[in-house]
Amino acid sequence: MKPLSGAYTVAMPWYEEEDFARLWSLAHERDEISPDYAEWHRNASRVLAEALAAGKVIQIITIKPDAYLAWLGSAPNTAAARLRYVEEIAAGMVSKVAPDA
Repeated sequence: MKPLSGAYTVAMPWYEEEDFARLWSLAHERDEISPDYAEWHRNASRVLAEALAAGKVIQIITIKPDAYLAWLGSAPNTAAARLRYVEEIAAGMVSKVAPDA
């Protein structure tokens, strides 16, 4: 029996170009992330292609700054936090929309 897609689905953070600079400026690990959206997009697209080639099912979750920052609260904005956020969205544990939206 083939497993359900949830057994091998990967949630992947994604950013729109208009939101990227704001999210980058708030990241705690800016020295590890290019401030250039085009470069980020190339790298993210490569990672996406590699995961798909490995047979992963990818759920792309676009991070919108207001909703993400409301969820984050006072915690540090790190890659691990962003991944946890999109995993919680994918699992239906949190909304992608900011509470006041």
